[in-house]
Formats: sequence, C-alpha cells, structure tokens
Amino acid sequence: MVKKYPCKYSSTALMCTAAAIQATIYALFTETDPSKWKLGWNIRLLSAVYKGAVATGLMVVVMAWCVRIKGPLFVSIFNPLSLVFVALIGSLILNEKLHMGSIIGSVFIIIGLYAVLWGKGREMKKKTDQRALDLEFKSCSSGV
Repeated sequence: MVKKYPCKYSSTALMCTAAAIQATIYALFTETDPSKWKLGWNIRLLSAVYKGAVATGLMVVVMAWCVRIKGPLFVSIFNPLSLVFVALIGSLILNEKLHMGSIIGSVFIIIGLYAVLWGKGREMKKKTDQRALDLEFKSCSSGV
C-alpha cells in the first residue's frame, strides 16, 4: 500500500475510519440492547477514546515503520502480543477479572513469539554464515 499511496498518516486515518464503520455495523447486529451502548463520563469512556484516537493511530504508524525496517514477519508476530497487554492492563487498571483461559492463552502467545524469534535468529545466522562462505570461496577462487 505504501508504494501506491505513500502518505502514511492519511492512509492510517482512512484505514481507521473504514475499521470504525465495519465495527459499528458489526456491533449494531450483535448488540441490539440500547442500554449496552451507553458510556458514562468515567475511565471507560476515556480509555475508549484514547484507544481509538491515539493508540490505534500510533500503532499503525509504528507497524509501518517496523515493516520498512525489519519486514512484515516481525509485525505479524508481535500483533498477538497486544492481546496479552490488553488482558493485563484491563485487569490492573479497569479492575476486570483475569480468567484462567486468558492466562493460558497469554502463555501460549509468548511461547509462540519466542519460538518464531528463535527460528528467525537461526535463519539469519545461517544466511550470514552462507554469505561469509560465499565471499571466502569467491576470494579463494579469484586468487588462483
């Protein structure tokens, strides 16, 4: 997308707007009780506004930067980690109950993250070793 439309911030705004429209349509069909839609002037309203306005925009910009620097693999493996942070922050700040399933899921997410990073590290080491061998072979064969 960045190659066709290089304006990162406006593309982030367009993506967030499209996601908000989709989420609203989905919510209208899944939660039909109007009393569930009411937000009071409290920490829940503040957290919803903050997440929607600041955290999502910042996250998309950071993800685009990470894709440019390290590639799409790192973004895709760190994305599930946000679920772990949501569970922890919701438990600590919003006083939500932390269920055993959330804890077990968080452990699996962290194990999976470690496994992917470990595998990627080994892959990068093999590529580096192979490049060193190729350079050594080229220098030996050109000197003969």
